[in-house]
Amino acid sequence: MGILTGYMEIIFMAYMICLISYLCRKIYLKVLFYIVLFMLYGLSCYLLYAYSAYITPNILLLLFETNSKEVTGFFQTYLMTPAMFKSFVIVGFLLVLTIVGEIYNKRISRIASKPACMWALSAVLLLGAIGSIGVIKRYWILSQSKTAYDAECWKSSHLFYKVMPVPNFCYSVMAIYMAGQDIYYMVDATKESLESTEPVESDSLNIVLVIGESFNKYHAQLYGYSLPTTPNQCEEQSRGNLYAYTHVKAPHNMTSVVLKNMFCCNNVHESERWHNFPFFPALFKKAGYDVWLWDNQYQTNPNMAINFTLNSILFNKEIEQLSYTAYNEVCTTYDDGLVADFKQKKGSKLGSHNLIIFHLNGQHRPANTQYPQEKEYQVFSAKDIKNPAPYLNEDSRQRIAEYDNATHFNDQVMKQIMDLVRDTKAVLIYFSDHGEEVYDYRDFLGRSLLEEAKITPELVKYQIEIPFIVWVSDKWKQQNEAEWQRMGEAIEREFSIDNVCHLLFRLGGVKTKEYMPSRDLFSPEFIPQTKEYDIWNVL
Repeated sequence: MGILTGYMEIIFMAYMICLISYLCRKIYLKVLFYIVLFMLYGLSCYLLYAYSAYITPNILLLLFETNSKEVTGFFQTYLMTPAMFKSFVIVGFLLVLTIVGEIYNKRISRIASKPACMWALSAVLLLGAIGSIGVIKRYWILSQSKTAYDAECWKSSHLFYKVMPVPNFCYSVMAIYMAGQDIYYMVDATKESLESTEPVESDSLNIVLVIGESFNKYHAQLYGYSLPTTPNQCEEQSRGNLYAYTHVKAPHNMTSVVLKNMFCCNNVHESERWHNFPFFPALFKKAGYDVWLWDNQYQTNPNMAINFTLNSILFNKEIEQLSYTAYNEVCTTYDDGLVADFKQKKGSKLGSHNLIIFHLNGQHRPANTQYPQEKEYQVFSAKDIKNPAPYLNEDSRQRIAEYDNATHFNDQVMKQIMDLVRDTKAVLIYFSDHGEEVYDYRDFLGRSLLEEAKITPELVKYQIEIPFIVWVSDKWKQQNEAEWQRMGEAIEREFSIDNVCHLLFRLGGVKTKEYMPSRDLFSPEFIPQTKEYDIWNVL
């Protein structure tokens, strides 16, 4: 029944496209239809052959968040793959048929006007007309969705849509749009929570929150990697000023999804949705902190698609006013430039209480674009990669070396951030938004973002497990020896970064009803977060 219903919908859509093109008498409209449909079909073919997957909100988010560097890296990596070749062949064949049909349109029309063809076409059109009732009803229901969850339920109730590009695309766009509407719920929750947030009473304090990008902790010397990729952090650890936590995970493996859940006070393990909870930097500002956000993934151009996802939250006008003292105006080529920009513009203007947030480019793909190309930054090369895996070749070993170079450069950036507050009373929290596979157990570089991907232990290990580091200045450590000891006792606790706000509230002395000791990694009342959750249901 599903196949027949889907077939009827295809006939109806084809008829509507032809009818609109005919009534408008505009050649560019027909060309536009062709371009959109062929792009959707081409994307569907590639996803099917490469991943046995289809168009989903996660796929569109990935496309929205792709910049020119990533596009270049994608084509360099996947252009000559069998999946891409099959997609080109099939789409090219259909394109040729379409062009031939347009060229010989009149001749085809004469053949179609013969009685036998007319009867056959009439039957097809009748089938489409009958199916149109159900089609219109289905899309009307989708248009009435109030939340992203409503759109998800709509898709689940029409399983035959799984292989159809147009319905998948419509569902995905609607789901993303409704997720955008969720921002307004989050703003309301933030305003409500501000009313019960009290002014901070503690002495001066700098809290630095550093959010990395695509950091595979198994390529960090700090976590036992064979190459010296994190010498500065290892030195801080040997001095007794740094802890590296071993059982910390991200709630997802996509930046926008992770940071929405991290910046809000929800817990994905309890199925709490980010948009129903307050944006925690706003609570710090209300408590008396200056809140500084320096984001190297922020694009000031409003036409950039990424503004539709994460930046539409971080830089929502109301959130800006409620949350930040200031934020950066431009991005820099490399992360050390972001730190230098903050030091130059705000370093001498810090008050007594500061929450400083850095969002880095880290080790984002392509990794060799994340550090300067001078010789001093080319620390590792393919010959340094001793992994004996049979699937590795010279090219993949070089890519691993480039990732390790990016990790080494990230370590230098971390030192620069520590130096900003080293002579003050300061606590620094560092974690990555997610991990990244770097040919660790299979011939694959990157992340699997597809809903149909099987969640294996290896995928969790390299894409979901993340580095989580706490560094403190000597001044803070001397005045908080008992707290530092409690932090050390928590090194092996299981924790998820969607709950990082709770440990920040207590460290910062922020009194708010949102604080929950059971979700505070450093609290004696902390409950380890071992409960499983649906990783694909936190969008």
